[in-house]
Amino acid sequence: MIAFDASLQVFVSLEPIDFRKGMNGLLALIVGTFVQPAQGPHMFLFRDRTGRKIKALYWDSNGFMLLYKCLSVGKFQFPKLKNGSMQLDRLQFECLLSGMQFMKNNAINNDKYSLFN
Repeated sequence: MIAFDASLQVFVSLEPIDFRKGMNGLLALIVGTFVQPAQGPHMFLFRDRTGRKIKALYWDSNGFMLLYKCLSVGKFQFPKLKNGSMQLDRLQFECLLSGMQFMKNNAINNDKYSLFN
C-alpha cells in the first residue's frame, strides 16, 4: 500500500460514475464537482454504482497517479447520500479502503448535510 502523509485530505464524489472513464475523464469530473484544484496535496475518490470499485486521482508533486481498487467480496461503505461530495481525513480513508463502516453511527440529516459545490 502507498504511504500517504498524515495531512492527506480525500474528497469523495458520492455520485456513482461511469467506470470506463480514465484519467482525463476523472480530471474533468474534478473540475466540475470540487472546489479544490486538481493539482494539490489531496486525493479525489470516485465509486462505481455497485459500490465494489473505487478509482482515485492523487497528485504526486510532478504528476497524477490513478489508483483503482475492486473488492472481491462485499462493498465499500459509503453514506446513504447518492450525490454531492464529502471530505475524509486519512484515517477515514484507510477505514473506507479496509471495508470498515466509519460512518455507521453518525446520524446525517440530508437537509443540513454540508456538501462541496
